[in-house]
Amino acid sequence: MSPTCSRLLLLLCISLSCIAAIKPGAQAQEGCSPERCGNLTISSPFGLVSVLEENRCAQLGFQVHCTNGTPYLWYYEHGFGLQILNIFYSDGSLLVADVHKLGDFESSSHEGCHVPVTNTSSKIGHPFSISNMNQNIIFYNCTKAPPLDTVRRAGLVETVCRNNTFVRTGGHYSERDGGYALEGCNAIFLPVLAASGEANASDYERLITNGFLLTWRQPPAGSGIKVISKRILILIVSSAVSTLLFPCICVMMRHPKGKRLWSRSKRTSSGTERNYEAMILSYGSLAPKRYTYSEVMKITSSRNHELGKGGYGVVFKGRLHDDRLVAVKFLHDCKGNGDEFVNEVMSIGRTSHVNIVSLFGFCLEGSKRALIYEYMPNGSLDRYIYSENHKEILGWERLYAIAIGIARGLEYLHHSCNTRIIHFDIKPHNILLDRDFCPKIADFGLAKLCHAKESKLSMTGARGTIGFIAPEVHSRTFGVVSTKSDVYSYGMMLLEMVGGRKNVKSVAEKSSEEYFPDWIYDHFSQDDGLRACEVTSEIEEIAKRMTFIGLWCIQVVPKF
Repeated sequence: MSPTCSRLLLLLCISLSCIAAIKPGAQAQEGCSPERCGNLTISSPFGLVSVLEENRCAQLGFQVHCTNGTPYLWYYEHGFGLQILNIFYSDGSLLVADVHKLGDFESSSHEGCHVPVTNTSSKIGHPFSISNMNQNIIFYNCTKAPPLDTVRRAGLVETVCRNNTFVRTGGHYSERDGGYALEGCNAIFLPVLAASGEANASDYERLITNGFLLTWRQPPAGSGIKVISKRILILIVSSAVSTLLFPCICVMMRHPKGKRLWSRSKRTSSGTERNYEAMILSYGSLAPKRYTYSEVMKITSSRNHELGKGGYGVVFKGRLHDDRLVAVKFLHDCKGNGDEFVNEVMSIGRTSHVNIVSLFGFCLEGSKRALIYEYMPNGSLDRYIYSENHKEILGWERLYAIAIGIARGLEYLHHSCNTRIIHFDIKPHNILLDRDFCPKIADFGLAKLCHAKESKLSMTGARGTIGFIAPEVHSRTFGVVSTKSDVYSYGMMLLEMVGGRKNVKSVAEKSSEEYFPDWIYDHFSQDDGLRACEVTSEIEEIAKRMTFIGLWCIQVVPKF
């Protein structure tokens, strides 16, 4: 018998032996004694677990980690833990504190200080839900300070981070708008356990420390036995199929073509696994959640609602098990090692910023690859700056706020991450807009990671989109590749936002030899500026500012 067939036979024997090995576990649910972590008693359905050892008494979703005498519910897919303050077994609820949120405010004297960037509900899933006994506190990250009368009317309190960040209290907890939206501000909703009217916005750190209430649904009795019975059935079926397929595989392996196919598949899978292992080692416990392909198909209802398509794949709308809406990008089948896919997961997974799109998870099964992002209801920026529909044309004030948000996102990628990230594909199509038109940088497939102290990058080959690629990326005769390459793309995008608007009637539209950056530069040199674009005097200052900054970003030596 060939060595390959011997290995296959060994795998078959192991799978058959699993049936016998799993039987004792079916009776292991009985006799679970309460345990202690610090001053808290942990009993069914909860159970203490550790990194090195599972606990047969801890039911799925109720695993508690005890760290230095402090109990935590740990969500590996989100990379954060909820500290358990108390468990009320009689009514199925527990008091928890999101201590991770407090860390956002600890760097009050540094650039790292920021208000929370995600709603608490986006991290809570089955079997837990946020109790309606909680009250709301709402954090705002604003592009500019709201008017004084708005601050007074809404009861806004400035946070320790300053920089146009505020907090207020609300009614019963909800992550919906509920009249709390503010123009030019991104709102984040957090639950706190406080009596109605007793929550004070200036006390937000104490309120977060005191925690909020979760409720859970008691797992049905005997659920563990049902799961084990299902596993036994699966093992029996899979073993029977393996027994039938085994002779066929051995015959195929004796054929020369079969051997080549086996060898090629081994090389491909091992290369993919190496990329995946490198990604896991890079993240540790903070790795994004990995989904199976069948799970992703279920999330998207078998790819029923298409949102758009691009050079790398097709995007579909989906819904997670906790009812969060997501955008799922199915990448085209890759014959290579999937560097772009792994690169995107590694780069975007390191970020946490209001102007960077959030990655919820990914799928990697051979050539099948998908990325799961937060859903952006207003689509991409190019939809608005090129639209001929007057209802979709954004005002200059909103365009300016979007430009500021993108700049903040780039500044974060270039200077505030532990690992500097250069995007290399900044363009309107890769800027997504949430329900409040807050911009979020997306599509990190071409991004490069480098250490914060590195001022230049070594690269092979150009990357980016024609019209937005910095000259030095295309040809090294223009200089070294660095974060300034993104600045050039940002400048071109600003000029696109000004000149691509259909309500700006540029003479350049009538000429095949002249494009907007050259055209507007010539008119500024002649002192007629945006008057040639029929921009009214009321908004001329905003348009002029965006144009100036765009030209500065793409010029080697600005002339004005």
